[in-house]
Amino acid sequence: MKKILILFLAIVTVNLCTFLYAQEEYIPLPDVAGDPDLATAAKPVQPFTLRYGGWITPVVIDQRTTDTDLMTSITTARVWLSSTLWANASLYVRVKDSFLAVIREQDVNIDNTSNVFDLDVASVTIPVMKNKVRLILGRKYYVTGAGLVLNGRGDGGEVQLYSKYGDLKAFGMYSGLLNKDDNPYGLSSRDIADGAKRIFAGAQYSKDFLFNNTFYLYGLMEIDKQDEEANIKSTYDAQYIGAGVKGVVSDSLSYYAEYVYQMGTSYATIVPGVQEESDIKAMAVLAGLRYFIKAAYRPLINLQYAYGTGDEDATSYSNATGNTLDDDTRFMYFGTFLGGFALRPQLGNLHVIRPGIGFSPFYDGGDRIKAMNLVLYYTYYMKDKKESPISGGDAPLPESFVGQGVDLMLRWPVYYDFSFFANYGLFLPGDAYPSGTPERHFIMAGVNIVF
Repeated sequence: MKKILILFLAIVTVNLCTFLYAQEEYIPLPDVAGDPDLATAAKPVQPFTLRYGGWITPVVIDQRTTDTDLMTSITTARVWLSSTLWANASLYVRVKDSFLAVIREQDVNIDNTSNVFDLDVASVTIPVMKNKVRLILGRKYYVTGAGLVLNGRGDGGEVQLYSKYGDLKAFGMYSGLLNKDDNPYGLSSRDIADGAKRIFAGAQYSKDFLFNNTFYLYGLMEIDKQDEEANIKSTYDAQYIGAGVKGVVSDSLSYYAEYVYQMGTSYATIVPGVQEESDIKAMAVLAGLRYFIKAAYRPLINLQYAYGTGDEDATSYSNATGNTLDDDTRFMYFGTFLGGFALRPQLGNLHVIRPGIGFSPFYDGGDRIKAMNLVLYYTYYMKDKKESPISGGDAPLPESFVGQGVDLMLRWPVYYDFSFFANYGLFLPGDAYPSGTPERHFIMAGVNIVF
């Protein structure tokens, strides 16, 4: 009876919190995976043991494109609280406040200041059958595969099953109660998808093999529940089937690869006011290798490849009605793809090749400075269908070569609770842009303070 009462109170708390405001996760670093406090919060101790903490991330961003010039500061603060309930059951709640201030702007329609306070995450984890089954209810991050198809927050539930035959998870969630972020930079597709009225349901099976390697299969269904304008069909219902493998070949070499096939229905705008239902037939591929060299200065070599199909007659890869004729072969998704700071493209109608190198420039320095890391990426962009643009209309000319980019990233964990980071991105337009199109620059710097 006591457990039932505790469970009831936890679920009520989570359900009440889901009606508060929430916004999209802002990503200051390209390689951030998960939350720094979750590992600590997940360790069970005595029932009703409270833990709390948080972090604050002030960031300054300067972006210059063909027609715009925007410099802002974004300060994001998060505070979390966790409580054990009974034998491995736990409650986790986190709130977020994000304050944006415009330092300089030219030809950009944006408020000078804005502040968003949300419920970021609120979930209860319930173990069943000696932790072989876990039930997670509430607002949390739902991730499918490598995170390309789906990697975002929602309100719902997830069941996780662990066995010697493999691991299985199934979930359902609704994203319409989230509040859209004020982030003007669109660092990932989640900045666009967050807050939309969509229902997601999915399942994923994974099995470890040869020690540190994992094979997985998944399926995902998305149902668009947005409010349509009169006489304009704009719903986008998609289904995804994917398979992938990831792991460690040796102490120095790791890898990942994923294939996704997309199906569903969208509406093609034949001419203004005339629409036809289209079948979605698209696909994507992700692959990568990372090799650490056991030598001074900790060098590493990184190689990434990504591909999303295009459509010859499409006008946009960020608009559900961007198809204009026949089948819709644009690959579109609800997860995260980071393909360069300055261009930041959607992975549709695009081949992206990114070799990179990294090292610790002060490897022989003191304890503090030798932890600094530098990573350099070169990126080559090429269209899948040269007749179509990319993203929301970039690279409009019927040429295959989109351009090339350079990204430089600095990471310096000065102390365990204080770190500095800086990112620079440069994009040089290719033949798919009109002659004389200037390059794009992106600069971001900030600190992360954990308390």
